[in-house]
Amino acid sequence: MIQDISGSVGEGGKNFTPDVVKVQNLLLARKFRIGRPDGVCGERTKAAIKIFQGGFLNKPDGRVDPGGVTWRHLTAQKPAPATEGGRLTRLVPKPVKSTINNGLQAVGNSYMLQKLGNPRESYSADCQPMTNATLRKSVASDVVGPLKVTGLKPAIASLRQVVDQIRILQPQVFQGLGHAGMLCCRWQRGSTSAISNHSWGSAIDIKINGILDPRGDNQVQFGLTLIAPIFNSFGWYWGAGFPTEDGMHFEASRSLVESWLPSLTS
Repeated sequence: MIQDISGSVGEGGKNFTPDVVKVQNLLLARKFRIGRPDGVCGERTKAAIKIFQGGFLNKPDGRVDPGGVTWRHLTAQKPAPATEGGRLTRLVPKPVKSTINNGLQAVGNSYMLQKLGNPRESYSADCQPMTNATLRKSVASDVVGPLKVTGLKPAIASLRQVVDQIRILQPQVFQGLGHAGMLCCRWQRGSTSAISNHSWGSAIDIKINGILDPRGDNQVQFGLTLIAPIFNSFGWYWGAGFPTEDGMHFEASRSLVESWLPSLTS
């Protein structure tokens, strides 16, 4: 068992050098790229703590307290090592639901239709163009890191923040980062009545090293577990928390969509 820290580490912490080194080593073990464990609690260490907390705290504070919730999560079962290539795409059991998407609420069709309108008049299982002329004014195409995407403008802006943090904190995942679509007007998989959130350009399916995570097997790619806390910290809901596991899928949560409404309706 790892010996507890003697004082708090991070934002507003005492940041004793030996304690900072312990926390940095634990963050490095979880593949946060924060540099050498030098005992100095700099901005990269603080940012990694806050993003790590995004997976289980409603309001991450960027601090690790002795014996506290964040310390217990950091010192829990050590994740298997991730190296380049196939190990990032190997399948691991999906995380316990209570450890992901904390404080985030998935959006439903009724909410999106009420707030943003219907992207088109009819749907099928295949991607079709958006026909809502008003909504199309808020759609753009852009390059976000290694991703070429088309979606809602504020979704792309938020995704840029996510990808930038992945580049800094999870460079191995960043190098293999791809996607299988953002804006795609269609039914949800297996449905002929529920509209996919891709139809509004507010969701994205992530590939790692060109491989999509299989849906509905209650397993997720290990690389996705490394970047899900980053998505969560910027208000993106991870599909691993759906009743039918969809680990490749990340979508704007209700609170994130709410923050976009002034720019989308002005």
